[in-house]
Amino acid sequence: MLIRRAILGSVIAITAVITTTGCNFISPVASLNYYAPSDGSQADIGRLKARNLIYFTDNQGHTGFYGAFANSGSTAITFAIKFKNAAGASQYREFSVGAYKVLNFGYQGKKSLQIDLAGKPGDMVNVVVYSETDEASINVPIMDATLPQYKDLVAGLSSN
Repeated sequence: MLIRRAILGSVIAITAVITTTGCNFISPVASLNYYAPSDGSQADIGRLKARNLIYFTDNQGHTGFYGAFANSGSTAITFAIKFKNAAGASQYREFSVGAYKVLNFGYQGKKSLQIDLAGKPGDMVNVVVYSETDEASINVPIMDATLPQYKDLVAGLSSN
């Protein structure tokens, strides 16, 4: 009788543990989903990682392209950004980023990249980034000072 109670108690305890923690075994973990944790766009172009790409305007002719390009490889990467300017003509700019380095535009005390993208705040503008071996088409948001977190960035565009 005592053995039967011990076995029954163990079965009840094990069942309680499995039923209360079972959802952890079958639920998807949201933090494993790939997402951009900000308003900017991102893409992986082979070893080149484009992060938080945003185009800002103050609606008075001052603009700036913000973003970070990280090289996750052991050799330098040359890449180009191709875009249509406000007149509709295709343009591109070429850059290099060293091995295991990050090239910032507008972040960490660096000036934003001065390019002339077509569009107005709220639009998404297509930018193509080419590396030596890969390419990615990225929809970059155009933002202004409507959101309070961007007021200082947009106000600083006139000094670039």
